[in-house]
Amino acid sequence: MVRTPVNPDQLNLLQKVFDDACVEYEIDKASPDAEALALILVNSLQKGASDEEQLASLAEALAKSR
Repeated sequence: MVRTPVNPDQLNLLQKVFDDACVEYEIDKASPDAEALALILVNSLQKGASDEEQLASLAEALAKSR
């Protein structure tokens, strides 16, 4: 599967979802949990999850499963 590069608007969306999730679920941005969250969000976006609500739901599920 070929993944497309993340464009600036998508990067802003990823940053917002990541920042919001880190605050809401008390995830230290320098932690392995934060790194895993970031990687999963980027992968999900590249695979088609381009809606903020979808990404936020994914972040919530990941945070609650840790």
